[in-house]
This record gives sequence, C-alpha cells and structure tokens, in this order.
Amino acid sequence: MEHINKNLAKIADAFNKLNKKTKKTIRIGFTVSLVLLAAGTLIIAANHTFLSFDNYTEFTGQSIVTSAFTVLAEIVIGSLLIDHVFKG
Repeated sequence: MEHINKNLAKIADAFNKLNKKTKKTIRIGFTVSLVLLAAGTLIIAANHTFLSFDNYTEFTGQSIVTSAFTVLAEIVIGSLLIDHVFKG
C-alpha cells in the first residue's frame, strides 16, 4: 500500500508542476467529458425505461459515451504534450 501512495504522490507532484493553462485545459476537458458521459448515459437509460426502445437511440447514446472517453483522452494527451513541448 505504501508503494501505491508513493506513486500517487509522484503523479500529484508532476501535475502540480504543470502550467496554469494546461491545468485549466485539462479541467475543462474533464468537465466536457463528464457532461457528454452523463448525456449519453441518460439517453441510454431513457431508451431502456420510458421511451419505446429504438436501436438508433441506443446507438446514439453509445456513441456519445464513447466520444466522452475519446474527448478526455485527446484533451489530456494533447495538453500534456503541448506543455512538454513549450516548457523546454
């Protein structure tokens, strides 16, 4: 357990050293991703409960959920890459 805490402390320390704009971009990306994830989940849940089941609505909800994870990954990786390139 102590080994995990050390690793988490290293990650937190590395994120604390990031540029303010990078932190803000990651925070905004996380928020957008969370909103997309909630919207997709809501569409899927509504499709399964009180809407008459429709395959197109199901596919749309699944696509939005998948897009949420893609957006988060792109924002985090892109922000860290730009921070690394312009820091040095």
